[in-house]
Amino acid sequence: MAGETAFERQLVRDGVVDDARLHQAREHASRVGVALSQALVETGAATAEAVYRSLADFCEMRFVAPSKMDIPHGVVAKVPARFATHYSFVPIQERNGTIVVAVSDPLDHQLLDDIRLVLKKQRVEMCVATPEEIVRATKALYGVGADTVERILSESDSTASVLTLDGGTDLGDDSLDASIIKFVNELLAEAIRSGATDIHLEPFEDQLRLRYRIDGVLHGVPTPPSIRGFQPAIVSRLKIMANLNIAEKRLPQDGKIRASLGEEQFDLRVSVLPTPHGETVNLRILNRSSMFMTLEQLGFTGDDLTVFNTFLTRPHGMILVTGPTGSGKTTTLYAALSKLNKLEHKIITIEDPIEYQLKGITQMQTMPQIGFDFTSALRSMLRHDPDVMLVGEIRDYETAEMAIRSSLTGHLVFSTLHTNDAAGAVTRLVDMGVEPFLIASTMIASLAQRLVRCICVHCAEPFTPSSTDYAQLGKSPKDGEGATFRRGRGCDACRNTGYHGRIAIYELLPFTNEIKDMTIRREPSTHIKRRAMELGMRTLRSSGWQRVREGKTTFEEVVRVTAESDMFDTVES
Repeated sequence: MAGETAFERQLVRDGVVDDARLHQAREHASRVGVALSQALVETGAATAEAVYRSLADFCEMRFVAPSKMDIPHGVVAKVPARFATHYSFVPIQERNGTIVVAVSDPLDHQLLDDIRLVLKKQRVEMCVATPEEIVRATKALYGVGADTVERILSESDSTASVLTLDGGTDLGDDSLDASIIKFVNELLAEAIRSGATDIHLEPFEDQLRLRYRIDGVLHGVPTPPSIRGFQPAIVSRLKIMANLNIAEKRLPQDGKIRASLGEEQFDLRVSVLPTPHGETVNLRILNRSSMFMTLEQLGFTGDDLTVFNTFLTRPHGMILVTGPTGSGKTTTLYAALSKLNKLEHKIITIEDPIEYQLKGITQMQTMPQIGFDFTSALRSMLRHDPDVMLVGEIRDYETAEMAIRSSLTGHLVFSTLHTNDAAGAVTRLVDMGVEPFLIASTMIASLAQRLVRCICVHCAEPFTPSSTDYAQLGKSPKDGEGATFRRGRGCDACRNTGYHGRIAIYELLPFTNEIKDMTIRREPSTHIKRRAMELGMRTLRSSGWQRVREGKTTFEEVVRVTAESDMFDTVES
């Protein structure tokens, strides 16, 4: 306790915390049973870096950030993952026969004795790091769930009942089963905490690759090399969670997992595909609370928001949202339906799959295996007297024709289409076999959408664009006068990418009489787009430029997501 009191005086002397907050943290530490340094961070009395830097000074040790250090593999190999995880330390270097480790609580003398015992009484030197840095470095050095994998291997060495299938370990006994369950739970929890939208588990001949898609970009996730042997067991566990057939390994399968982390609820869409090296799994993570976004939160502003809201008041017609997979089309449609979700409106949807449950709206899911597809669902929907209908996606002529004829008979129809831009919706429907005069008679608007990454608010800094930056978007420095340009420096909050979160950019093509006439004359989509721009349509790249001017995203990000969609931006005024 005397040492702790001296540390408290050091904290006050360093200006890390005042007496009042120190007293509050001391009470929290006593009540919860944690170290004072941890209590100071948990109560918000001081930042983790300030507290642990002061702790390092008090103990006359170095303060380090292991996740930013180049740690030799030979040093890491000396410490098993399960020990590093259990005792919360990271080996960072070896010099003159001494192992240097980073810990977060150097005042715990028992911890030093335990570490020396683990390292077979080798000489140990300690330095100080924040607990978050130690967790981050452990995952980077050993991989997600490495301690669990090591435990499985040590147990399987003495377990005769473990089954081996296709060169890998499958579920065989209760102890192995429990370890695989723990590993899969760690994998899913880590992905959710990282803000991932997808998990890709991909087997190859000599490795099992794990990747998370965060803000639309794939990131490799470190995993222990020995995990490759447990691929069948991991896939079997995921299949069980998704109520899939674990014995079927030759055909694709799709399922769904419901999970929760803290107070948040998640739906995980599971897709399994057979490959020569085993089954590959993709999990789409859907936060059941994140989809309740308004059009304003999605990025609609100004005149475009006013115009789009006007379209939602139309009694009949069709509104299409276009873009590639993962561009937020369904979220935008849900936001539109939320505006229309009133007692006087009967709303029915047919989706594949249902991504989110919407209160007050009748939702159906296609089941192609029994013949219940979009076309048959549309026929049934019409018998329920709906005012508003949502068709998850128009994929073929039959669905397109039914959707268009539904809009002709007094229904407001929403759907999605895979095209590069808003004008491309016309060409796509004509290619499917829909008559141009039907398109002109029913279309209200076509909305093309992309998602761009937002600049991280924690590390954003002012930025002065070069002439090359302006040229990427067909702009000049004069166009940037009065703008607030920023970029992300990279920090822990954004995984050193400079980006965190996404926002929509869009182009809204209203089907005016002139655009309808061009549709009937079967004019190319390029002509329709050019004329729409002359009439004031803001393109995807122009919408992205506005986000750059506002300091919400970067030149590079807008170019990345609009590279193939705005061939006429150079002529836009």
